[in-house]
Amino acid sequence: MVESHPAHDSGRIFVGRHREMVELTAALNDALTGHGRMVVLAGEPGIGKTRTAEELAVLAETRGAQVLWGRCYEEQGASPYWPWVLWTQSPTPCGMPIE
Repeated sequence: MVESHPAHDSGRIFVGRHREMVELTAALNDALTGHGRMVVLAGEPGIGKTRTAEELAVLAETRGAQVLWGRCYEEQGASPYWPWVLWTQSPTPCGMPIE
């Protein structure tokens, strides 16, 4: 499922990902100036991928970007990366109207 994901500041302290956030912020800056690219956060469960993505989403929304959120679940029946397959096959990104 790919959906709008309103970013929010949960008040939680975010530590230990300075290098990753520098790289992600650079990618965000590029995207906001028309030079976007795909960034993948990969790793073992529980290492902070989602939390890092949430921090980037908050930053992106505060800078005026529209944030969309996708998740892949480990369940039988859906192929890996299914939300991204749907997104790439949609006539408009995530089924959102063209404005």
